[in-house]
Amino acid sequence: MNHSLPPALESLRGFLPELVAEAERKVPYASALVTQSAGETVTKSPADENTNPVAPRPGVRITAWDGATFYSAATSRVGDRDYLVRLTRELVESIRVKQGPMPDPGDKLDRHFQSEFKEDPEKVTSQQRQQVCRHAFEVLAGFDQRIVAPRAVYVYGREYRLFCNRSRLLSSDVTSVGLYFVPVASDGKKQVMNFAASNAPGHEAAQVPDEKIREAADLAVQYLSAGKIPAGEYRVILDPDITGTLAHESFGHGCEVDALMRGAARAALYVGKRVGSDLVNIVDFGGLPGRHGSIFFSDDGVLAEEPAVLVKDGILQPTLMTDLYSYLHMRERLPGLKLSANGRLQNYSHPIYARMTNTYFLPLAKEKGGMTKEELIADSGDAVLIEQLTSGMEDPLGWGVQLQALRGREIKAGKLTGKLYYQVGLTGFVPDVLTSVDGLTTELDVSSGGYCGKGHKEIVRTATGGPYVRCRMKLG
Repeated sequence: MNHSLPPALESLRGFLPELVAEAERKVPYASALVTQSAGETVTKSPADENTNPVAPRPGVRITAWDGATFYSAATSRVGDRDYLVRLTRELVESIRVKQGPMPDPGDKLDRHFQSEFKEDPEKVTSQQRQQVCRHAFEVLAGFDQRIVAPRAVYVYGREYRLFCNRSRLLSSDVTSVGLYFVPVASDGKKQVMNFAASNAPGHEAAQVPDEKIREAADLAVQYLSAGKIPAGEYRVILDPDITGTLAHESFGHGCEVDALMRGAARAALYVGKRVGSDLVNIVDFGGLPGRHGSIFFSDDGVLAEEPAVLVKDGILQPTLMTDLYSYLHMRERLPGLKLSANGRLQNYSHPIYARMTNTYFLPLAKEKGGMTKEELIADSGDAVLIEQLTSGMEDPLGWGVQLQALRGREIKAGKLTGKLYYQVGLTGFVPDVLTSVDGLTTELDVSSGGYCGKGHKEIVRTATGGPYVRCRMKLG
């Protein structure tokens, strides 16, 4: 059967059950995982034009459970079946089985998953990607002579996953395309930058109208005359990407259950307690179709069929984000904990941790008070509209949050005044910020694309989003 896998992976897919059966001659539970990533990045700047292909790097990770701990062995020798069998035997021969919780292998399932796209990115040539970048570069450069260093980047990625245990044989083919514009402007005294992005599973991400590219350049030019916002506490309206990053940094990292196990997250003390206003609902869901952080199944073999509900109506929930190891050790300590589709690794040679996928605030239905963006602005009196996230930082133990955005727009008496602030920092104590949430829009936007690590490592693709959210934060 053709599963749209490369021939070597298609052959390996049928062989994985043999490795699992070999391991389970000694241990009570075993699994096998294969990862392979490839792609291409094209960059056009004033100095040069680069095309950097990423060669496929397949690898196998074999994991065995002894009743208390997972032991793993990993190799890139995916085509050597005799070696894979020897590696599996060597792994389990060193294990002494203990009494302990037993992983559930799940219902019997043999299934392949594949990204849906409008235009197949695999059929797009390097020359076509180069032309997309050149055109975007020329539009940016031609907008205004103050655009001194325009840059356009096209990133194509293709990621294969295979998972096998005694009940499940799963495979996936996930594609992603991102087109990024970075205009840098200068008036000879001051230098500023802007950026914009388009993300999708297929080449349709590159079909960006010239008007949108020029808008990115126009904002960069506007930043040259923008001032700094006076430090203080403000009523703010956060755009969907900043809203999602607030969710990601507040109850994203802090609700990855392995962090709770290490005592590195304060959330363990607040399950079932209020952490925000009634309007705050935060989830993580890898099953959203076509988002940058979407997956079909976790690296523990859990299907991404339902969201992990982190905060519901302002109350921190026990349905946090788990990998299989953290779930087995924490399920008795956290009643209501579920095994979620959040066990993820960077590649086959890395361990699996509980990791986010698409993390976002839920919008508010109109009948419950949800508004349009224009209505929310008009209802806000004096406030600041914060747009274009640049970075975020979490403190799961101290519950501080820091965000950085490119711009703020002044709102007076419910109207945008046209006054622009450049580079706005946002800080706050998470419960204070979330308790202050008193307005949301009705639309869900999870269109961002990025990557997240645990500190400086274990990088996985993620996305954030939500509606526009009104709250109070300190700006500076």
